[in-house]
Amino acid sequence: MKTSEGRLHPFAAVLVSLQIVKGLIVPLIVIFLSKHSRYGSGASLYFQVGWSLVALVGSIVWGFLSWRRFRYEVSEEQLKVTQGVFVQKKTFIPLERIQSVDVTEGVLHRLFGLVRVEVQTAGGQKPEAVFSALARGDAARLRSMLEPGKASHGQGQGQPEPGVLSAGSDPSKLRLTYKLPVGSLFVAALTTGGFGVSVSLLAAAMGKLDELFPDFQVYRYLWNALDAAMIPLFALGIVLLAWMISAIASILKFANFTITRKENKLLLTRGLLERRQVTVPLRRIQAIRIVEEPLWQLFGYSALYAETVGYGAQKGENAHLFPLLRNREIGEFVRQMTPQFEVPASLKHHALPRRALWCYALPAPLVLALAALAAGLITPWAYAGLLLCPLVMVWQWWRYRSAGWSREGRMLVLRFRRLAKTTAVIPLSRVQSVSVEIGPLQRRLGLSTLQIAVASGGRGAFFRLAGLSEQEARELARWYMDRNKR
Repeated sequence: MKTSEGRLHPFAAVLVSLQIVKGLIVPLIVIFLSKHSRYGSGASLYFQVGWSLVALVGSIVWGFLSWRRFRYEVSEEQLKVTQGVFVQKKTFIPLERIQSVDVTEGVLHRLFGLVRVEVQTAGGQKPEAVFSALARGDAARLRSMLEPGKASHGQGQGQPEPGVLSAGSDPSKLRLTYKLPVGSLFVAALTTGGFGVSVSLLAAAMGKLDELFPDFQVYRYLWNALDAAMIPLFALGIVLLAWMISAIASILKFANFTITRKENKLLLTRGLLERRQVTVPLRRIQAIRIVEEPLWQLFGYSALYAETVGYGAQKGENAHLFPLLRNREIGEFVRQMTPQFEVPASLKHHALPRRALWCYALPAPLVLALAALAAGLITPWAYAGLLLCPLVMVWQWWRYRSAGWSREGRMLVLRFRRLAKTTAVIPLSRVQSVSVEIGPLQRRLGLSTLQIAVASGGRGAFFRLAGLSEQEARELARWYMDRNKR
């Protein structure tokens, strides 16, 4: 391969400028509103407009200089990226260390026929190289030269893992594709667990209203304008708004979701307004999580996630193997897409011992009851917390019934529940550590808590199963300790 040099599309300067303006627009609006509302003088207005123009011109100049100083070069051994306005930064990335080359098409990119390319290496918590704007043809050529694993074939990588196809395998099995149906997309969007995140974000935004508009005093106005009977309806409206935001965000994120297995890597494509394609080498997947939300369990649906080395610290961008899939289709999906995580249908499930129910059902309701009684000394309304204790006990009983484990050969399966039921499939070769914890109540009952750690992102992923007997925990710990004998 000959050395290839290139630079970004000129539109990259516009993108950098817009990113700077995006970071400045909220402070400028706050300063403009607060100053202009307190001082009505024209001089103050001119002063604010002048500084706004200076910020705008400065962002444009910075964007232009950033684009002019950006260069990249691909040789037979490495990718070299040069960038920086005042301080020049040179990044050298060996081709054999590149794990994935991801492509994103934002709304502005699509208008001009451009894409954004991110290069990720093994163990990186963020992309080592970002090409903010490339023509589609240039991006395709760059991606072909940086193809993950291309430089490492035949270089002492050892035998492929069981279930991972090699280059000499049957070509008819090297490309498999699953697409998310439109119906499943809407079901996933309307029942997703991201609703809680939307509520918290909306609450945080509402908490800033009085800070943004101190003279208007938003909440005092609402309190005076609304009748007391309307306040519950107002709260219900906020909840419905959060649910709508969550559903719309899920549709925009997972529309056109497609997963394709091409030899020993997965290509995940998704997005409506912003289209994104992520490359996931099969050898980087450490564990698979099968998640069943409470509503999904009624209709036999689950979502599949992958714990991977590389992007785990980046908002889980490539964590979704499939947003919504029927439970009866999961076995075939795993066999075709990630065969090293295939679990035999005959695998025996071990439920938790009956005495473990005390560890689930007793502590949480007891703490809630004591907190309600203590707070009741201050305000009688706090005693209402006692009414929640039976609901918490039912929820904890549900967690106990859902928990369990299975093991066969070099594969471990853990089942546990917080709100959603999670099934974690963990190969022995991916386990980083095993720890056994024993609390005071567990010690009296002969129980323990097992924690399995796998590499994922920058901090790793942990799977905890509480309520195992000490004998079972020791057996699983020995299973890990004897891994080199297998």
